Amino acid sequence: MNLINFALNMLAPKAWVFEESTRDPRSAQKCVLFKYLARNKNTEYGRKYDFLNICSVKDYQAKVPMTDYEAIRPLIDRIAKGESNVITSDKVVFFGITSGTTGCPKLIPVTEYSRSKNSSLMKLWAYYINKEHPRVFSGKILSIISPEVKNFTEGGIPYGPEDGHAYNNLPLPIRSLYVLPYQVFYISDYDARYYAILRIAMEQDVTTVATLNPSTISLLCERIPRVQNAVIDDIEKGTLNKDINIPADIRKVVEKRLKPNPKRARELRAILEKNGKLLPKYFWPHMELVECWKGGTVKLYLKELPQYLGETAFRDFGYLSTEARSSVPLDDIGASSVLAVNTNFYEFIPREDIHKPNKRILLCDELEKGKEYVVIVTTPSGLCRYNIDDVIIVNGFFNKTPMIEFVQKAKNAISLTGEKIYESHINDSVNTAADKHGISADFFSSSVQMDNPPRYIFLVEFSHEPSRAGKMAFLKCIEEELCKENSEYKDIREQQLLGHPILKVVKKGEFEKYRARKISEGRHDGQFKMPQLVSDASFQKNFTIEEEIMP
Repeated sequence: MNLINFALNMLAPKAWVFEESTRDPRSAQKCVLFKYLARNKNTEYGRKYDFLNICSVKDYQAKVPMTDYEAIRPLIDRIAKGESNVITSDKVVFFGITSGTTGCPKLIPVTEYSRSKNSSLMKLWAYYINKEHPRVFSGKILSIISPEVKNFTEGGIPYGPEDGHAYNNLPLPIRSLYVLPYQVFYISDYDARYYAILRIAMEQDVTTVATLNPSTISLLCERIPRVQNAVIDDIEKGTLNKDINIPADIRKVVEKRLKPNPKRARELRAILEKNGKLLPKYFWPHMELVECWKGGTVKLYLKELPQYLGETAFRDFGYLSTEARSSVPLDDIGASSVLAVNTNFYEFIPREDIHKPNKRILLCDELEKGKEYVVIVTTPSGLCRYNIDDVIIVNGFFNKTPMIEFVQKAKNAISLTGEKIYESHINDSVNTAADKHGISADFFSSSVQMDNPPRYIFLVEFSHEPSRAGKMAFLKCIEEELCKENSEYKDIREQQLLGHPILKVVKKGEFEKYRARKISEGRHDGQFKMPQLVSDASFQKNFTIEEEIMP
């Protein structure tokens, strides 16, 4: 047993407290709610909604409205400019950034208090991993994330992706096992970044890989045949290929860690000669576990990984978003995890009620197995009755607490790899591109194509068909506008987790045929609206495609 195993085993009392709370989740939830109300009773928001005199959960629901980001954006904007005590009494030290329904990203407050609450949950996550896989921490951890700080607000508060923030807030003993220096994630050329990751990691005895999106692992593995000889030469000499586009300051940090390792180079060449290829299952023989998303749309891509990783176990990260870390996986089975009843206060709207004027609002002990719900959360960072716009499904219960799994975004949105594309993003991007290029279209719709990597497609029926060059420029402009509308889409495209989009020219009259068919099936003529974003990959089969335009 090493020091990390020992330290994680010492978390057993905290795990016991967590498990005991799952026996009476309503009491645990009430405790969390009133702790947060007391903490923020003297904020502007707390005074407006009379937190001081809220005496019950029903009282809270009656006095405090459900909200979403656009409703509180003016308050967040003030915090970003430097104001304090607006929605939280704690100092905001960071903003997690995520996409919203408009082109402006959402800034989600993070405080030292909310960090400590989420850090406690991360420690429990690590505890349960260690309990089932004690050898995970006998080697190195390959964790692949986005850099935490992208920029600063007008008030000087840093902001960036949630995964980078989580990376820097794991327990210090665990961070000491990271293979990669943090600076690697600031390499903007993704081909260079992936080369640097492989160059450093292939030299090490990696026992676990942690990255939110499993397709990141596929991308790395697919690159190995193209770079394996250069990587082995670098390992042998203790160098970092001079032809790789890495900024000088980052190169200096990386090269300082490197030393000639002819023994490892010989091992890799022997593996290549014996097996005909270099794969992680050969050069990381002690690989114990992969931690990544397992639910939602990524299930398709998980199926590809055994060819690279062999029989390695996979564990879900749990249900998390930029707004809230909300569950703890207890084992490797499926994508279910236990609702974190001591971290946030939760309310749930049955999915079938979401568009009803009188919605049922349920607490966690009122949920049913097999049913889907939209999540409303109150967090330690000051968000109150906040609609995350996520749909979860209840797969069972741990004691009396729901085991949940992420399903999809609630509104008309798609998130193949974490990009969270809304119909409004598509509509604005296509219309702006059409205006810029003088394009006239009778109809357009967007959908997905589950290639490797997956991509978005744009189905267009032109009023006056432009030249091929005009179509190419139109497609290029759509993507440029989409990157402006959605920063997460831009980041994920740069990471090559999404393929380039395709413009598919639909035969004249095809959309009208589709409309007529839907009306004949019972849709109301006057209310029919062509969907502008469709998650069904087979949607394009409804139309005759005359031409495909690719970058």
